[in-house]
Amino acid sequence: MNMLIIDRDETEKAGIEWFIKANQMRFNEIYYAPSIQRANRMIKDKQPDVVIIELDMLTKRNISSFSIHVKRYCKRLISITAEPLFERAQQAIELNSSSLLVKPFNLKLLQTALMKASHQEKQHLQQIHPEHRNQEVYHSLFMDAELGDNVKPYFLLIEPEDKNKIKVLYQWLHQLKLPFSTELFPLSHMVVCLAYPIDSSDVESIRNEAHKMLQWGEEAFDFSINIAIHDCYLTVDNLKHVYDQTKNALQLKFYKGFKQVFLTSDTPTFVTFDPFLTSAEQRMWITSLEKGDINRLKDFLHQSFTITSNTYPEPEIVRIKLTSILAQIRRFIKNYKLSKIDEIEREYHTMFSIILNSPILYTIIQELILFCIKVTQNAHSHKQNGEFDYIERSIFYLENHYQNKNLKLDDIASYLDISPNYLSSLLSAKQKPFKKILSTIRIQAAKKQLKETDYSIQLISDQVGYKDPNYFSRSFKKVVGLSPKEYRSF
Repeated sequence: MNMLIIDRDETEKAGIEWFIKANQMRFNEIYYAPSIQRANRMIKDKQPDVVIIELDMLTKRNISSFSIHVKRYCKRLISITAEPLFERAQQAIELNSSSLLVKPFNLKLLQTALMKASHQEKQHLQQIHPEHRNQEVYHSLFMDAELGDNVKPYFLLIEPEDKNKIKVLYQWLHQLKLPFSTELFPLSHMVVCLAYPIDSSDVESIRNEAHKMLQWGEEAFDFSINIAIHDCYLTVDNLKHVYDQTKNALQLKFYKGFKQVFLTSDTPTFVTFDPFLTSAEQRMWITSLEKGDINRLKDFLHQSFTITSNTYPEPEIVRIKLTSILAQIRRFIKNYKLSKIDEIEREYHTMFSIILNSPILYTIIQELILFCIKVTQNAHSHKQNGEFDYIERSIFYLENHYQNKNLKLDDIASYLDISPNYLSSLLSAKQKPFKKILSTIRIQAAKKQLKETDYSIQLISDQVGYKDPNYFSRSFKKVVGLSPKEYRSF
């Protein structure tokens, strides 16, 4: 067995050492530390069976770090003091001391305390087999289960930009020389780090070390990392709660990218919103794609996704909105029959995967803009080469502009860049004359509003593109067989 004596008076160490040898006690090595800082290092390095501590050396600044190291690396603690005060007795209890002795020592009490400490069973975290410790920590990360250890470390999550680099990151972290001891637990996308500072350290010192780790990581890897830190010591019963909070802090990478250190106290409340495009926004996307107006699409994306305050949308809801935008691009691709082009089809699926999986919003936006450029260029080529369904595009145009009371065949022909006569002949050949198509679309829109709103018939007539409410009512009854009022109550 070995022992560490922590006392400002080296003669005390010599006296205890003589007493142990004289009484032939089972201590082979006796170490000495004149300060708490040095004691912390020796406790970690030597992991003594018994520690004797002069309580009068402990201050508010160093008692926390000493407590962490004793509880983690030491088997038994004997406290000594020159001040027989209640405060010292309370400290001894808080440190789980097996005995408290008052200077000058009663040799019989000293012998009893040493014998008791040397014969007590080892009860400490280091006894736990590594596999058991791993099982305990992993279980506590995902279940509300207490740790068997009452030591309170700081909790960090370290995440690589490339999730396939977890093994490399984990091995690198094991080799790092940090001013605190660590336990590392790899997960599928990140590494859990429990940090045990040697000295009394606040979260700011942990954050400073995290920033150094980012710099070292930049030199060591061809990928970046992020580190999230929980602001306070971990307790035995809240590992899952702390893990969830710290993982939530890592969500900020969606907006801020990598090479970041996040604190849980700085994490904003992520807000939700309706992610689906409105009818007006859908029309804007299709119209802009039709015109090849990339600048308008860029403006929409930047206005929708630029963060101007400390309010951040929920990242997963943002992804849903981006898929809603991609759905409009897909609709445009189908209308222009661009899905027959292997490259476009391949890039569409790639874009879908980027929206779902890319860790950074800026990357998604850039890729989406580039995809829009490629799609509009191919659509323009199809149109130039006559690989274009004018009837489909005419119907599509009418579906998006039927509210215009002055809508004419000439408007569609101008949009399609063909003559009105040619367009009229195409529609007639398919038995789809312009006025009939327009009337059908307007009546369908009116039926929807009559059932889903309490708008007046006059207002509905106006909104679906009719100048005269009476003409609307006659047209509606002719097509549906009921007047608008009868249809609403039917």
